[in-house]
Amino acid sequence: MIPLHDWMPGWGHWRLGQRLKGTVVAGLFALFVLLGLWHARTIWGSLLHTASKLSGAEVVYTSRDLDFLVTSLFVVAMLVLIVLFSGLSCRRRRQAEHLAKVPEGQWSIVWRQFQRNPLAVAGVVIILALYLVAFLCPFIAPYDPIDQGDRVRERLLPPSAQHLLGTDRFARDVFSRVVYGSRISLLVGFLSVGIAVTIGTIVGAMAGFYGGWIESLIMRFVDMMLSFPVLILIITVIALWREQSIWIIITVIGLMSWMGVARLVRAQFLVLKEREFFQAARALGAGNSRLIFRHLLPNSLTPIIISATLRVGNTILLEAALSYLGLGVQPPTASWGNIVYDTKGNLFTEWWMPLSAGLAIVITVVGYNLLGDGLRDALDPRLRE
Repeated sequence: MIPLHDWMPGWGHWRLGQRLKGTVVAGLFALFVLLGLWHARTIWGSLLHTASKLSGAEVVYTSRDLDFLVTSLFVVAMLVLIVLFSGLSCRRRRQAEHLAKVPEGQWSIVWRQFQRNPLAVAGVVIILALYLVAFLCPFIAPYDPIDQGDRVRERLLPPSAQHLLGTDRFARDVFSRVVYGSRISLLVGFLSVGIAVTIGTIVGAMAGFYGGWIESLIMRFVDMMLSFPVLILIITVIALWREQSIWIIITVIGLMSWMGVARLVRAQFLVLKEREFFQAARALGAGNSRLIFRHLLPNSLTPIIISATLRVGNTILLEAALSYLGLGVQPPTASWGNIVYDTKGNLFTEWWMPLSAGLAIVITVVGYNLLGDGLRDALDPRLRE
């Protein structure tokens, strides 16, 4: 039976001596409680409006309504998950205190080393904050990012109390567009890298494990792909489609960015194949699938994770570059790249737009790079303190 006070976010951890974790958990819970109370009317109205639509009532239901519904459910779900995490985490902690001391696991060592790096922790905080902003866009942005105001009196207004980052030439609120643009950039970075890492891992594993003519054929194709400038190749492929949707951009970037991961995985497999544990497993009659998924791939995860983390920042920069060239996310959808693109030729007179979007890109890339460097130091035993 879990004590009642353990279900109180933060309080149970404080009683167990985990003051840092308790403070973080309590702070997150307080943040979502305040956010829920602040937008209680909006959350309740969104749920009622969706229920009316599902019941068959003839009501107008737009993508904006769906946006508010998803955000409302996210806030409610986070409150429930934080309470569950608090109770279950405290129970595991109490159970561990009654068990005999067990050797510290590999991931426990990694986590302990990671926590000692303040820059890595700062990177995690930045990234988590950015993803919270992306999920909570409707509650943070004061205006609809695509709504145009009075194009005579509200056009190109500098930053003010009413418009924190000013307005653009269509009288749209720049702060709202920057907030919603975080969704596009983070989505492109995460999914594109996921596609690239998946393809690169499969191709590199095949080349490194089988060797021979299979390796030669695969690696010559990889070398051929690497000989093309990535940005030029992506621009050429995207230009073949008349309508550049976000999913086409994600897919194209992912399909054109896997070569480096393939070479990394291949090199890691070639090294691991010479180790004693692999030779022993092969001598005992282990099959190819067991050798790959049980012995080689788990021991190759460290460089794959580090490479993926560092690639997200570069992918976000690539998406911003494509949007700046007019080949990325198309207006009126907001992205950091096309916010900068809208001020092309007027960077000094409309300075608040490129500055805000540029700072958002810089902060995101720095956060991912700090996370990648911290993971590299924590996962590599040779770099641990």
